[in-house]
Amino acid sequence: MKLTSQILIFFLFFFQKIDRDPRLVGRWMFLYHLNPAGEVIKDEFFGKNYVQTYYSDGRFVQDPQMFRDADNRHGIKAPFDYSAIPVFEWKTTKNELLTLITNMGSIQNRYGFAGDTLIIGYSNGHTQHLVKVK
Repeated sequence: MKLTSQILIFFLFFFQKIDRDPRLVGRWMFLYHLNPAGEVIKDEFFGKNYVQTYYSDGRFVQDPQMFRDADNRHGIKAPFDYSAIPVFEWKTTKNELLTLITNMGSIQNRYGFAGDTLIIGYSNGHTQHLVKVK
């Protein structure tokens, strides 16, 4: 009986449903970051309109232009290799925690919505604000 219970627990764990909040699915354009004091951070992402895409199958893809801009900032002038853009996996927990799974581990942040704006809250008190691309 003990072995049967262990097998059942394994299958329940292995085949458990991955939660993905359907409100996140789609393309989201970056607006700005706020610091903990609520001030806009004018960093290398500000004003660039980068797009993040959350697919219903759990893929998460950053805007290729963001990587091209990073190469330019670092003096890399070689032709851009679009196949090098990383594809991450995403999932949500209780419609409040967003987990991005990378090849280096996972990152978990709080998220919520204010109208058509997605707000992602980081552990350092910063927030990222994005608007859905229609």
